[in-house]
Amino acid sequence: MISSGVFGHTFLNNLIIDGKDTGTGKCIRPVTDICPVKAGSKIGVEWHHDTGGPTDRVISESHRGPCLVYMARMDQPIAGAVWFKIYEEGYNSKTKQWCTDKIRASHGVLNITIPANIQSGNYLLRTEIIALHEAQKKGYAQFYPNCAQVNVVGGGSAKPQGYKIPGIYKADDPGIFVNYRKDPTSYVIPGPPVYMPGNVKVERFYTSSAGN
Repeated sequence: MISSGVFGHTFLNNLIIDGKDTGTGKCIRPVTDICPVKAGSKIGVEWHHDTGGPTDRVISESHRGPCLVYMARMDQPIAGAVWFKIYEEGYNSKTKQWCTDKIRASHGVLNITIPANIQSGNYLLRTEIIALHEAQKKGYAQFYPNCAQVNVVGGGSAKPQGYKIPGIYKADDPGIFVNYRKDPTSYVIPGPPVYMPGNVKVERFYTSSAGN
């Protein structure tokens, strides 16, 4: 069984769209707000540990691991194979940082790109952090998922292949059951590949090109 973690360790606080902070909790589930975003645009997702202040530590320094972002249309049964990954980032061997280190340095903000060719419409935007500090024990990786609601405008006709959540991870996946301290450069990010228009090859060991 995969541990769900303790959600209080970090949470999705707000979005940054067109350079503007949407405000704490706006368009974050379970509220009913839906924030408009342009297909192909870069937006910020912002995590926090306690508050939205500049001194917030975002997530404990011991909780190192990858960041992942998925999307799913809201007019489909969310329990089905409807989720597609738009972003992943694990360990960057050049900066010697995990994605969690990166977002702490940026006060919780991670910039991602909405795929330019997906259909317009309402989507769930699922952000996730996986903390690996106890992942050397099977079932002890900690997951911190939160969803926002966005309305994609100006999109195309693409329908990316979807996957079920739960169902994308197994307790013995090498990116879930792992001692990351031994060799972080060999870390393999779990889950399906990142959806990229044009079938661009994605580097999966430390950082994808999506959203960078």
